[in-house]
Amino acid sequence: MRRLYERLIQLFWRLPIPEGVKRRLAAIRHRLFPPVPPVSKRPSPVVLDKYVRQVLSTPELSPEFVDLAPDTYERQPGDPMLLAYYLPQFHPTPENDEWWGKGVTEWHNVSRAVPQYVGHYQPRLPAELGQYDLRIVENIARQAELAKIHGVYGFAYYFYWFDGRRLLDKPLDLFLNNPQIDYPFCLCWANESWTRRFDGTSGEVIMYQNESVESYKAFIESVKPYMQDRRYIRVDGRPLLIVYRPSFVPNPPEVLAHWREVCQRDGLGNPYIIAVKENTFDGDLLALGFDAQSEFHPGTVFRYCNNITAQLPFVREDFRGLVLDYEDLVKNKKYFKFQARKLHRAVMPMWDNTPRRNNTAMIYHGASPALYKEWLADVLRETRSNSELDSPFVFLNAWNEWGESAYLEPDRRYGYAFLRATREAIEETRTPNSGE
Repeated sequence: MRRLYERLIQLFWRLPIPEGVKRRLAAIRHRLFPPVPPVSKRPSPVVLDKYVRQVLSTPELSPEFVDLAPDTYERQPGDPMLLAYYLPQFHPTPENDEWWGKGVTEWHNVSRAVPQYVGHYQPRLPAELGQYDLRIVENIARQAELAKIHGVYGFAYYFYWFDGRRLLDKPLDLFLNNPQIDYPFCLCWANESWTRRFDGTSGEVIMYQNESVESYKAFIESVKPYMQDRRYIRVDGRPLLIVYRPSFVPNPPEVLAHWREVCQRDGLGNPYIIAVKENTFDGDLLALGFDAQSEFHPGTVFRYCNNITAQLPFVREDFRGLVLDYEDLVKNKKYFKFQARKLHRAVMPMWDNTPRRNNTAMIYHGASPALYKEWLADVLRETRSNSELDSPFVFLNAWNEWGESAYLEPDRRYGYAFLRATREAIEETRTPNSGE
């Protein structure tokens, strides 16, 4: 019955009705029919004993822990270009003070996470960079340095623009105004309204994204200063722009044509626009005018993953989330089940939004540096041989999504293992003559 219920939920989110309507219907459904917790039995003394031992061992290092390497990655011709999504949420803002509390940043969520079952990797504790503040330029410079020496080609900064109003803009602008940070970057417009669903509390809209054609056309003016920067990533001279929710773009042919006209008129070139593939939208993104499309995980792989919630030794009796099998996803290469034209692949090192959702989280259990490396290597091999792509981008979710436990930055359990795995995957998938 649970599998049938999950399938019906997936079908619901794929219905061709506006996203806002879906969210309102989902909120009503949750109020009228609260989900039945898959965990209802009281944990045994054996489980509790294991849980206590796990909590007490939190400071211990994983057997896969890796120190910072003394040498660095050297890019070679033919190496795919890994772009890691970058979250600028790690600094206080007046808006977050108003909505969530004085001084609240993403670290607030990260610090409150606790393990829900035996073997659940929480809390996640940062290592070298600590709980950094992105108002400090030295932190941004070190992030770029770590990424570069481990083979991450550039950052795709989330860009928050709401009908002329910018949010979380300080880290990006600090990077822009410090040209000595020699690192490629591009923008991903997160073109959706902000709701309290962000932390699982409700669907109340706290920052509305204007959905009119006029507003969407006006957006392009906000990104021009960034596209002018010498570090901005280009595809055959065309500035790269990623759209997070392409299904939200009103009249895409008209809006995209306007963006292209403005950028070319102002000497920036015809933007190369990649649409993120949404799991709730099956329209032809290329036919709508986008140049290419990309995966975004876990959304693209979710439907292929095994639900192992009922198999785990829970301590929390009211867990109402979902636990999926990361190892099965990788070992059975289920990430190749999704296919599309001009598709840029994506990889997630880990995923677990317990910091935001607590006992209603979605968790990918069993993620490790070795499994992540295997997945990334598979994707890199495919990308190297994919002549359909105009540029060999592979997207990583993410550089620093600590609230979703999707990050490459060093942590206290694994050290630099995920970064080292990234570099090794690139180097080990080169053909014998790729360095010539």
